[in-house]
Amino acid sequence: MNMMQRLLFLFFVLLCKIGFAQDSSVVHFDFDRYQLTAEARAVLESIVSKPNLSSVIIYGHTDQLGSNDYNDKLSFRRATAVRDYFIAKGIDESKIKIIQGFGESMPVINNLDEVSRRSNRRVVIITQYEIPPANSVVVEVPKVETPKKETPKVVDTVKPKQPVNNTPVRKTIKEDLIKEVTDSSTREGDNIILPNINFFGGRHVFIPQSYAALEELLFVMNSVPTLVIEIQGHICCQEGDGDGLDIDTGEPFLSYNRARAVYEYLLEKGIERKRMTYKGYGHKFPIIEFERNESERTTNRRVEIRIIKK
Repeated sequence: MNMMQRLLFLFFVLLCKIGFAQDSSVVHFDFDRYQLTAEARAVLESIVSKPNLSSVIIYGHTDQLGSNDYNDKLSFRRATAVRDYFIAKGIDESKIKIIQGFGESMPVINNLDEVSRRSNRRVVIITQYEIPPANSVVVEVPKVETPKKETPKVVDTVKPKQPVNNTPVRKTIKEDLIKEVTDSSTREGDNIILPNINFFGGRHVFIPQSYAALEELLFVMNSVPTLVIEIQGHICCQEGDGDGLDIDTGEPFLSYNRARAVYEYLLEKGIERKRMTYKGYGHKFPIIEFERNESERTTNRRVEIRIIKK
């Protein structure tokens, strides 16, 4: 982990401990230009108009045309144009914590057609907002809990909340994964929590304890050759349904990258592509709504599989 990644890691660990919400936005640029378009200004204006803005991180990118040196400078100019717009609109410069150009090193799409290249000509803006404490009482917890609301009883059992609206139906592994998948009560469309596949905070890198669970999932895929699954990534420490910033890529697709990490692990071990899909769900379906410690954050920082076909 380089120095920038370390700073980002520490920054977002801190944000998990205090009352902040995170959001991300993307603005695009014309070819070989760093001037803001009318469409980009509208997006930035929507950010400026939000209350309680506490910090901004700005990442510039280019498409794949041009030299690396030229694109590095162009991406930084694009990020600077966004910064200058914010300052002109009255945002305190001290709130802009990081401004960096990545050149062409992090394409969203590798294709060279114009539509794909326009997707890569972008600036990603990560914003943090203070969450006002309830009843104007200042507290030092991630989110104020109403005393009448019971703490979810899921810490030891990893038992999910009861389904609300479109929350997936989840099953807890009672004995081992192969028995859970092959059990007659497990039906197509069910979700199974894989509580031992976890990640370092803010990253899509497995913690060392995850590999035994990954091998168990691989064993199930090999043992049930008709099994087709959707791999689902989830994150912690996020207000609302949005996804989080992936420190390793600098992009706000953390849960998606975590699901893809499991997919790529199985693919590398010989599981066919047609038997797997993957998707990131951000913080849409937390198991523990109010995360008070690292254990609870790890519980939400997880992977599930949905049974598509048995």
